[in-house]
Amino acid sequence: MKSHSDTCRQRGFTLVEIAIVLMIVGLLIGGILRGQELIQSARVRNLIDQKTAVQTAYIGFMDRYRMLPGDLTATQVATVGSNVIAAPADTTAGDGLINDYHHSVVFFQNLTAAGFISCGACMTVTGTAIPRVSNSLINVYGDYLVAMHLASNTTGDGAWFDTTPAPGITRFIVGTGGSIPSQVMAELDRKADDGLPGTGQLRFYKMLTSAAADVCAPGMTTTPKVSGWANPNQANCAAAWLF
Repeated sequence: MKSHSDTCRQRGFTLVEIAIVLMIVGLLIGGILRGQELIQSARVRNLIDQKTAVQTAYIGFMDRYRMLPGDLTATQVATVGSNVIAAPADTTAGDGLINDYHHSVVFFQNLTAAGFISCGACMTVTGTAIPRVSNSLINVYGDYLVAMHLASNTTGDGAWFDTTPAPGITRFIVGTGGSIPSQVMAELDRKADDGLPGTGQLRFYKMLTSAAADVCAPGMTTTPKVSGWANPNQANCAAAWLF
């Protein structure tokens, strides 16, 4: 026969105990979600800070040397010094344009060599080899930034830039790099611009490695157009900062 003490030991959880367990589980879930929000916010801040650093460096280089980084001739390189290199041989140097990804890579090398930004990979570019996009600055998601002048809405370098930029992009841009989730882009756009991928200073932009508008900003491909970043979240989006 079971004793009274044995019966007590075999009883189930009380409501108070269940409530405590549920509270602990809720706190853990809440902490995880809060941690994810903090990580996302930190990445958004990193993307904003990176854009600010590149823009400041670009303006600083132009102000100091009165020359365009990434487009230097051999004569200009000798004037600037600091281990900057000239625009690659397969491009037109000194024409006032950064018009392909080779120029883009040298753009970041020039800013790094002149001391305006920090980018170890950028300094592995030499004056003789055709630069690789992997020698560029990278974003917090590990994808490569790009810099380029766009002369019209339908021009670009098929080796890196999409040939159909977002409407209205007609000037110097710095691409964020790909691999950015669409909802991170949405938060980035809200914090740094107007929150819309088709207008403002930050706009949707497809790069070779990123998804198209119908994935990242599907409303831009509809009639009538509706400007908004994709939700549910899409994993591989990009945008361009208009300088």
